[in-house]
Amino acid sequence: MYDWDFSVIYRHKWIFVQGAWITLQITFFAVIFGTIAGFILGIGRSAKIKWLRLPIGWYIELFLALPILVLLIWIYYCGPIFLGINLSGFWTAVLALSLTLSAFVAEIVRSGIMSVPSGQIEAARVLGLNKIQTFEWIVIPQSIRIMIPPLLSMYIATLKMSSLASILAVYELLHSAQSLALVSFQPLEIYTTVALFYVVLVLPFSLLTRRFEASQRWKLF
Repeated sequence: MYDWDFSVIYRHKWIFVQGAWITLQITFFAVIFGTIAGFILGIGRSAKIKWLRLPIGWYIELFLALPILVLLIWIYYCGPIFLGINLSGFWTAVLALSLTLSAFVAEIVRSGIMSVPSGQIEAARVLGLNKIQTFEWIVIPQSIRIMIPPLLSMYIATLKMSSLASILAVYELLHSAQSLALVSFQPLEIYTTVALFYVVLVLPFSLLTRRFEASQRWKLF
């Protein structure tokens, strides 16, 4: 029988708190940069200009296909050689997560825009609205409601994927726990605590997503 002893968690509680704080920082910057880039790319992807859609499409396909772990390692070790970019582990994680998230956000935005019935767009043009006004007053308000649930789901995934920054020795939650487990020899208690921390961090976003989805279903009826 294993003798559980969570006193090590109490003695080193600030290690977990600091690790969780760094995890939230990585997620915050990745979400901000990835969302902004994704919206720009998604709008460009929805445009009818072929020379604009093609390179954006290649970008999206590339970062949808690349595993985030491979991207992290490539940017960190190959970036200084091929691109002349020498980033810390923290900003490497932010960049890799931002690039991946931007591709997913771009597809979410494109799908949201394409979901607006073409008849409403045509009706707006008949009423005298120009393309920008139609996009701002007709397309965006309707597509945003469709985009929010999958966007929140992607933010949750980004928060969980931030744990991969541990391979670059970024002292986020998982790496902090790994370092403590090596010296305390109590990995079960430590990784159980890490799991609980992730549940606490993710649960509010999950509840928010479900609440929004429920409100949207209620409006439909």
